[in-house]
Amino acid sequence: MSISNNILHHIENFTSQRDKELLAFSLLKSIREILSPIRTSILTLNGQDEPTMEIALTNGESCEYRYQDISVSDSTRASLDYINTWHLDELMKAHDDQYTSFHVLQQSRQQNQYLIITLDNKPSRSESYIVKGMLSIYGNFSSLLAESQTDELTGLMNRKTFEESIVKLYQGTAFEEESDLKSNWIAIIDLDHFKNINDSAGHLYGDEVLIHVSRIMRQTFTQDDMLFRFGGEEFIILMRNRTRSQCAENLDKLRLNVQEIVMNNLDPITISIGVCEFQKDVFHVTLMDQADQALYYSKQNGRNRVTFYEEIVEAGLAKDNSVTHGDIDLF
Repeated sequence: MSISNNILHHIENFTSQRDKELLAFSLLKSIREILSPIRTSILTLNGQDEPTMEIALTNGESCEYRYQDISVSDSTRASLDYINTWHLDELMKAHDDQYTSFHVLQQSRQQNQYLIITLDNKPSRSESYIVKGMLSIYGNFSSLLAESQTDELTGLMNRKTFEESIVKLYQGTAFEEESDLKSNWIAIIDLDHFKNINDSAGHLYGDEVLIHVSRIMRQTFTQDDMLFRFGGEEFIILMRNRTRSQCAENLDKLRLNVQEIVMNNLDPITISIGVCEFQKDVFHVTLMDQADQALYYSKQNGRNRVTFYEEIVEAGLAKDNSVTHGDIDLF
């Protein structure tokens, strides 16, 4: 395969992806095949410069995703600080007969993302030119992909992306339980009396409330959690690796923080929440129904509260309607 055809093959490969993680993996794999590096990785830092995700590819075929205990060396920190201070797009550093190049993939208030490539030899001018062109195409495609997966008003992920994420949950690629004490959770959040806000203050005020709530959601939850605007005034949170008490604490913190929203001539903003534990052997439609039953209980019992589905089952206020994968035949 000629060099030009090889490059086109890589571009075709990663622009065919419709998943951010697969897109990142495809980029790393393309970089490896072009440069034969010692290691390539994509490092994501949050607004406080704390590492929240690392996708790494070594000489082997496996791609490693890390969300916790991410080690960032002092030299890497210094290089990233230098890039940010001088507003650079890339930086090459030599050390111990190796070369490391740093490339900015994304910069925003919420997160910064970098491609880091470690090589035995300094890349040639043509190799650097090829990588730079691929990163430009990758950045443009990544932006288009993000737009298609994002709710335009709030910036949270949209309903279509939620449905795709649920599939990933069942495939085990998005969430993994790390201990018997911790689990994953699905929470449905609904703004109380939102129709009254739209009717009394107008839809522009209603949109502003939704924007405020989405901002508080981002501040309350971690990069590992998945935040969605499901539609209208309804939101969904998929929480990863929490004990029940940690889940309850986070959701109650969200509820209290939303109460602090102050808007002229509006009553205090409140939310009702229903939550259930994610179980891989129970259909997601059933899990959503469980969380929705818990939300309904919150709405019917004073609003502005968090209700766990298991609580209303234990109290005899709801029947456990779990339908497992083995209970029906799929055609």
